[in-house]
Amino acid sequence: MGFFYSGGGERTVLSQAAELMRRGYKVNVYAPVISESCFPELMKGLNIVETADLIPKSLPFRNAAGMIYSSLSSPLREIGKHDVVIAHGQPSNWIGMRLKRKYGTPYISYLHQVNRFFKQRKVDQASWGTEKNLMLLNILHKKNLVLQGLDRLSVTYADAVLTNSQWIRRQVHEYYGVDPIVCYPGVGPRFLQSSKRDESRRYVLTTNRHYPQKRIDYLLQCMKGVVAEYEDVQCVITGEFTGHTSALKKIVADNGLEEVVKFTGSLSEAQLIEKYTDAYLYTYTSPEEDFGLGPIEAGACGTPAIVWDYAGPRETVIDNVTGFRVKPYDIQGMVEKHIKLLDDPSRRDRMGKAAHEHVLKKYTWRSHCDTLEKTITGLI
Repeated sequence: MGFFYSGGGERTVLSQAAELMRRGYKVNVYAPVISESCFPELMKGLNIVETADLIPKSLPFRNAAGMIYSSLSSPLREIGKHDVVIAHGQPSNWIGMRLKRKYGTPYISYLHQVNRFFKQRKVDQASWGTEKNLMLLNILHKKNLVLQGLDRLSVTYADAVLTNSQWIRRQVHEYYGVDPIVCYPGVGPRFLQSSKRDESRRYVLTTNRHYPQKRIDYLLQCMKGVVAEYEDVQCVITGEFTGHTSALKKIVADNGLEEVVKFTGSLSEAQLIEKYTDAYLYTYTSPEEDFGLGPIEAGACGTPAIVWDYAGPRETVIDNVTGFRVKPYDIQGMVEKHIKLLDDPSRRDRMGKAAHEHVLKKYTWRSHCDTLEKTITGLI
């Protein structure tokens, strides 16, 4: 996994490292490429090594080149000195397999998804052209039976396989033929200790990468129906701007939502927590999300979530208790759930409190690392 942007997978890697260090482990993080904009606050205090640092930063397609370079020329001897390796996706699993065969180093394959280049979903097709590095990697992987075989081998060769949700567990079992352990991602203490909500304005929040596959346009369609009933409600969309942001802004303009929708760009950790805490509700419209940290981060801050009744969010949001699950991809149904909570602030508050308690009980990095550590100690 490369640290290209601030996504759920990247947060999981950095949070694992921080929690394991807190427990007394010596942890090194290796990544093909590292972007300065990828969770700079979370990277502080961690020993992170960029394995493709020899590739010039000005090189076109540097992220894709870094992934390829790291597959062929990682510091195996250095990494192999560790007691155990946790491999997140590719090329990490390939590197882990090489380490195990050469040095006997055990490795855990933590899968956030089945390799999307080989098992593509319909929502992926629009995204390859949005990000040039993904487009190049897709071309290199497409119909490449050798790479597909090596991907399968590197996962099945792992000493243990973990996944981020039951939904992904089922897919991994079906595709790779292994029996993974579910190790849910979580939230950190700062999210759980957020302050009281500022009730001076009401807004719907979403946090996601600006990629077509995340379908933020579903939320924009929803907001058009919401503001028809509640003109004062706004929509806040966080996330680093990408090549797709302009398309989202055009949808906003075409629907007359310029005074309703605000794009914040990248936020610091403190700013993000503040947005979660002050939001009236949180909406997550990504159609096939592997897990989805957004709903549990919102819940940790006492904000109920509205999600599709499908994939990862189906597991994290308790319908009618911590939020609402809506039939995929019923925009009018989603509008109605927003109106229902806007009509009843006391219900919103009850759901927010229940969401906080639910996350505290089940989705913390501490509980995540309890499962991870049990797997680690079984191998060393």
